[in-house]
Amino acid sequence: MTEPLVSAKMITYNHAPYIVQAIEGVLQQKTNFPFELVIGEDCSTDGTRAIVLEYQRKYSDIIRVITSDNNVGAYENIRRTSKACRGRYVAFCDGDDFWHDPSKLQKQTDYLETHPECGLVYSSYDVYHPKSNKTIKDFIRYRNWEMPKNPCLLDFIEGKSGIGLGVLTCTVMLRRHLYEEVKTSDPYLHLSGHFRMGDTQLWAELSTKTQFHYIAESLATHIITEESATRSKDVKKRLQFSISRAEMILYLCNKYNLTGSYRKRYENDWSNYSLRLAFHLRDKELANKVRIRKKSFTGKEWFRYFGAKYLVIHYTYRTVAFLFSLFRKKNSQWL
Repeated sequence: MTEPLVSAKMITYNHAPYIVQAIEGVLQQKTNFPFELVIGEDCSTDGTRAIVLEYQRKYSDIIRVITSDNNVGAYENIRRTSKACRGRYVAFCDGDDFWHDPSKLQKQTDYLETHPECGLVYSSYDVYHPKSNKTIKDFIRYRNWEMPKNPCLLDFIEGKSGIGLGVLTCTVMLRRHLYEEVKTSDPYLHLSGHFRMGDTQLWAELSTKTQFHYIAESLATHIITEESATRSKDVKKRLQFSISRAEMILYLCNKYNLTGSYRKRYENDWSNYSLRLAFHLRDKELANKVRIRKKSFTGKEWFRYFGAKYLVIHYTYRTVAFLFSLFRKKNSQWL
């Protein structure tokens, strides 16, 4: 296998409906340099593994599959797949997204090769909703987000100008040495699995070390699946993800000595989501933990606090909340 200039890193688990399109999106890339596709397959139960192994057999000069006899979990799968990448640059595409532009790798590599001061490039993207078969083209332009010319740590902390959703993983290419440097510099933040998201903190810390460049073209498609690392029908999973995000931002605030409104906002987020989870699970211990950490409650928060402790209050509140939900319009950040 020729030494690649770019490694396309693909993490997959139970992506059978989407994995072929993801792989084909990489194979269709037209470049003047060699690239590889490294697929981290974590013992899927839906046929994904057989699909990726067949692609490896057909394209053994490009594709390498990293797998094992047992499921190792998301963080270990990411770690071992990242370690297997050999290119100077790493481009990301999970098994439920795809690159629709065959010149994506060439455009991003050309920029990094001619701009040594830049460590990460990303682009706009399309958003596809399988349930409605609807595609929103050029999502960043569609949402009228103005991406910062060179985002800094505070942009990620604040979620400024759509940057939190703007730097989407399937659009990113970065220098591998920076990727490895940042991840190994803080194993708790990036490698421990303590936080439920894996990329937001990576982009945030990279912004303190290098310049970013935004390509104002849609080069990839993000698929809105019902279940993913960041989305779920399960209320418990959604709340746990939101709590973890607040904890991660607070960790960054501590690490970089950020105080004031930033910390207060995410302390409030942590309390809000934790109290909602305590109510949902009727977890008295978590409710007490929130009570100790947050000195004052609103009326709604008192109901959730006592609802976590007392059955009658719990079901009364849930009944009232359900009735209100019948008249509430549902919104999505992806629409």
